[in-house]
Amino acid sequence: MKHKTIALAVAAAALLGASGVALAQADSVLAPKSEKPADRWTIIHAGTLMADAGKPVMRNASVIVKNDKVEAVRDGFVGPDAIGNGVAPAGVAVVELRDKFVMAGLIDAHVHVGFGSWIAALQNAREKVFGGATTVRDAGSTPEVIFPLRDAINRGLVVGPRILASGSPLTTTGGHGDFRNGNFQASLAPPAFSSGVCDGVGECEKVTRRQIQLGADQIKIIDTAGVVDDSYTGLDQQFTDAELHAIVDAAHLMKRKVMAHAIGAEGVKAAVRAGVDSIEHGNYLDDEGAKLMKAHGTYLVPTLEAPTDVLRRVRNPRPGDRPISDNTRRKVLGMPEAQPEGIGRQVKVALRNGVTIAVGTDFGGTPGDEMVLLVRNGGMTPAAALRAVTLTNAELLGISDKVGTLAPGKSADVVAFDGNPLDEIEASTRVVYVMSQGHQFKAPGYQLP
Repeated sequence: MKHKTIALAVAAAALLGASGVALAQADSVLAPKSEKPADRWTIIHAGTLMADAGKPVMRNASVIVKNDKVEAVRDGFVGPDAIGNGVAPAGVAVVELRDKFVMAGLIDAHVHVGFGSWIAALQNAREKVFGGATTVRDAGSTPEVIFPLRDAINRGLVVGPRILASGSPLTTTGGHGDFRNGNFQASLAPPAFSSGVCDGVGECEKVTRRQIQLGADQIKIIDTAGVVDDSYTGLDQQFTDAELHAIVDAAHLMKRKVMAHAIGAEGVKAAVRAGVDSIEHGNYLDDEGAKLMKAHGTYLVPTLEAPTDVLRRVRNPRPGDRPISDNTRRKVLGMPEAQPEGIGRQVKVALRNGVTIAVGTDFGGTPGDEMVLLVRNGGMTPAAALRAVTLTNAELLGISDKVGTLAPGKSADVVAFDGNPLDEIEASTRVVYVMSQGHQFKAPGYQLP
């Protein structure tokens, strides 16, 4: 039995591209239970360190990591002797990033990692962490994929970021998240079906609780129609007010936050009045809706990467792109992003009304790509974008005690860029180093195969 367990772990490492952690766990099967694994120590030398995006940067600093936690942040470039406790210098890894910008791991507040096949999910997870996202909030994926994937990453068996999973997004029959709409199902490979379809107050409450029972860290509502589902239902509210309130109340009673896909202006307002914690997309957000969001403390996750990519696929399709129906094409070209006001309109509306903005990418791109759009198109400052992708996102996800800054006791989630994103936000796309939960996945001259 022990050998079979080892074989399975090794197979997982080989087939899934896992780090050496999986092999270490396989080895531990034969180790006596009384033996405690040796501590893993890492010292990261940072030329420029932003340990907290709300505070001034440090110059020439060291981040000391013990296993999966930050042990200390020190001035100067310290050596293994700074650890003490009888730790042999040979047992300490020193990472030289003296000419890099180092900061807490980036948080992506809106992704879809586990939508479809396991192969696609594994690839998505790798791409996210290599792009600098050490934590992601999954906004709807196949439950049979996303929950095991989240757990496998947490156990060190699979390469990827920390995942907060929603499971299936809740949608009405024929709504944006009901993949049976029109020809949409035929374009999916493999076919996908949603277990989150619900109608009526009682059914909506039950399906909400069912996703939580399956393991959902938060609940995702498809509050309004969308543009890529091949439906003819407009772009506004789909759940009734009573259904929205039922979902939010059921989720909050079970200590889960609620994120709401909302495109149309009236749908945004309905979701905010129902008490959702964040509005996703908000393409048609108006001043009235933004003022309502400010009053309720509702976050906006504008996901500017999504319309940027969809518009590109409509206007400049490439071989291999997913087919787009004529109906979807018309909807896309009618969106605000396709008009002269362009990408980032809702961000400007949110900013002038004091709405808190979080960072999410949706189906593609990296947090750095999204921050470039937030700054260049939305009018945010680079400093505000870096605060949003760390501090704000950690607050939105309810995990500020674990991530968002580099401080003793917090998760060892570290990224580094080639260049200073405070001076040039595009530097946030040049990720050269990634450590997630204490495991190094990418470094100058090195990346997991």
